[in-house]
Amino acid sequence: MIAIGVVVLLVLGMVGSAYVLSKGDYAPNVNVGTQPVEHAVSVSATASQEVSPDLLVIQLHVQTDAKTAKVAVQDNAAVTADLLASLKALGLTDQDIQTTGYSVDPVTETNYTCDPRGYNCVYNYRVIGYKVTNSISLQVKDLAKGGDVIDASSSAGTNQTFVDSVGFTLKDETRRTLEKGLLRNAAAEAKAKAQNMAEGSGASLGKLLSVSQSSSYYPQVLYRDYAVAEAAGSAPKTQLSAGQVEVSVTVSSSYEIG
Repeated sequence: MIAIGVVVLLVLGMVGSAYVLSKGDYAPNVNVGTQPVEHAVSVSATASQEVSPDLLVIQLHVQTDAKTAKVAVQDNAAVTADLLASLKALGLTDQDIQTTGYSVDPVTETNYTCDPRGYNCVYNYRVIGYKVTNSISLQVKDLAKGGDVIDASSSAGTNQTFVDSVGFTLKDETRRTLEKGLLRNAAAEAKAKAQNMAEGSGASLGKLLSVSQSSSYYPQVLYRDYAVAEAAGSAPKTQLSAGQVEVSVTVSSSYEIG
């Protein structure tokens, strides 16, 4: 479903002349003109469309704890290897899996101690272990496998794999194609409204003085923060609902009228 909204502003005054070309895939901001203009009409039109997503992005991390950093790192590597094997068994490739963060941090214990008289109190810190966190981003193109990907992660480690967020979105090429069509619709609607404004004011629509565009995109993101293994257990398979995502493009134009 495509929706178009329009905002119209009639401007009487001087419009400076310039030519500006901004970088963009297909819709630069352009100002054209060589002479001052006495009368101009400015309009904005927005075209939007809700579509079904075609990409699922899952953010997760593997966390291991041990007395020494070496053991924590080794444990994390083992759990991560099991996780990747499970994911690839579901059809994910190396191109679908990306490491987004890795850290090794000390785990400390704090004690507040004083001398026998209760004076000279200080905080004492000591390292009691180490925590290793491996953050991973997954791109799942087969949305029907989203729940299976989350459930498969539960086989890696014991309460050591955590899902941080699940987001339904659009592939870049899909979004660009949608935006191009919406851009044409918004530009045509803006010009039609400018024409109506000019005619309603007893004037004729002249040349285009400036045009610019902006786009917005609203993917659906769900946040979770608990161990996959613990959540899964013997529960039924995880079910995900993709819903709809919205893509919106706004075109702002200015025309000479006379």
